[in-house]
Amino acid sequence: MHTEFDPSMLPELHVVNFDELKQTNDEDPFVREGFELLKEASVLLIAVAGIRAKGQTGGLQRNHAIVVGHYARMAKLMTSLIRQIADGHGGDQQIAVSREFMDSVSTVMYLLADPGDGSRYTSYVMDSLVAEREFLKDVREQVTQRGDVMLPIEERINRSIAETLAAAGVREEDIPSRRSNGWPNAQVRLELLGPTAYAAYRTGSGAVHGSFADIYKNHLDEVAGGFEIETRPQRFRPQPLLSMALLSLITLGDYSRVFLGAPLPEGFEERGRALVALLRDVDDEHERYLTERRGRRDPDGGAAS
Repeated sequence: MHTEFDPSMLPELHVVNFDELKQTNDEDPFVREGFELLKEASVLLIAVAGIRAKGQTGGLQRNHAIVVGHYARMAKLMTSLIRQIADGHGGDQQIAVSREFMDSVSTVMYLLADPGDGSRYTSYVMDSLVAEREFLKDVREQVTQRGDVMLPIEERINRSIAETLAAAGVREEDIPSRRSNGWPNAQVRLELLGPTAYAAYRTGSGAVHGSFADIYKNHLDEVAGGFEIETRPQRFRPQPLLSMALLSLITLGDYSRVFLGAPLPEGFEERGRALVALLRDVDDEHERYLTERRGRRDPDGGAAS
């Protein structure tokens, strides 16, 4: 295995100020540390995704490219939160972004456990293309009702979907029904991440779709006799930052064995282990902080977002 990216090129691993975390009376230091560790994880994720084994020239094959594409998506979602913290825009999108992130991690984990025949990758691709096929049907119905006159936007839609099918190596007539395709639902995939992952994912669903719980907690203010609009941004919480950083690392070993034919190169694996240890220690310290805060009967309670 070879790579043009030498692990020694990575900057020194961030040093967490655990003394400050043990003494703090608010979450700001935990958010700062989560911010730094999320940056560390995003750099390592992209560095590993950029490793190429000998003979991997001329671009990646479809299945390998799917996983690397998810790593790119994950890194962009991580960067989105990093930017939101850096520019002071508040944490209104942190739970929704975390949900998108969990989708990609669970998908990658499921795909990397493919039995070796590529069936899981094909099922993933077909599931994605079912919606494209249904979109095409709607467009064709509209064109027929218009007397076979196709609008420019419909021409672009047809061309775009045709390009997607070609990239996937799939013919439209070969796309199965969603019911017969066998791609697992989100709950099945999220269970791969742990027993509480799906509950966190459902919380993220409320943020994405604007559930009553999300509106009540984050966008309304209780006043005498009812409610009023709340426009102040949500504060960032450490949990999404720490969990995204940790989840970004859990598939890298399997990815390297499956697509690079060997364990992670020396230096990358050690960096990953050190980062995981830091993330877990910071999370443990944050849990201690929340427990002590609840013990002081803080009205804000510190419940996980």
